[in-house]
Amino acid sequence: MGLFSNLDLGGDSPLRARPGLGLGPQQVPSTRTKRLVRTVVPIVTVAVAVALFLLGRMFYLMLTGQ
Repeated sequence: MGLFSNLDLGGDSPLRARPGLGLGPQQVPSTRTKRLVRTVVPIVTVAVAVALFLLGRMFYLMLTGQ
């Protein structure tokens, strides 16, 4: 038995104390959405980093008079 093997977080509490039990997942993103986000986030991160670098370079060149 592993350290984190017990997934019963409710324990011995009665069912009336857990109103959401058994209703199923709600507002869970689909696998397609997760896959899309996994590809879009790195692209957007690199684009923002490049844009910030170019903006900083523009200001540097303006301030140094080059």
